[in-house]
Amino acid sequence: MNGRRRFLEATGIALMTGLAGCSDGPEGGDTGDEDDTETDDGSGMDEDTETDGDVESSTSGATLAIDNVGSGAWEVVEDETGSVAPTGEENPTMTLEVGQRYTVENGGWSGHPFALRAADDTPLLSQSGDGEFESDADVDWVDNEETLSFTVTEDLTANLNYYTCTIHSSMRGDVESA
Repeated sequence: MNGRRRFLEATGIALMTGLAGCSDGPEGGDTGDEDDTETDDGSGMDEDTETDGDVESSTSGATLAIDNVGSGAWEVVEDETGSVAPTGEENPTMTLEVGQRYTVENGGWSGHPFALRAADDTPLLSQSGDGEFESDADVDWVDNEETLSFTVTEDLTANLNYYTCTIHSSMRGDVESA
């Protein structure tokens, strides 16, 4: 029995030692130089990450949470930056900054699709239907039902006038650019 226990322990240790390097090494089996280390600043990006020059380095992210107040108004329930709109007010004016990427969490998305529109009511970005800027690579529109993301460009702000619920016209507020 004692020999069997030692055999199982040795097998377990050998197995664990062999598997320990499998999950962290790069593909192809090359583990690289032990002295070649990377630092992680918590941004999700390596220090030596290169870009193709098409993306502005000033683009950063901001999260905004909105919800409906019945079918009469929007309310900003959370503004991560504190600079987009006041919380707790009905249909507040939103200030969007050129070059900034925004993620909007729409708590009432299924009954209150969010849209950004031009003064002539043309949809620019919309959770229901197609907006003129949804295929713009610089805007990088992403709609995942309750969460949508976009980057504010100069072209978008030149057209942008207000936000609205595509079903309830009283759920509408002005948009300014910074």
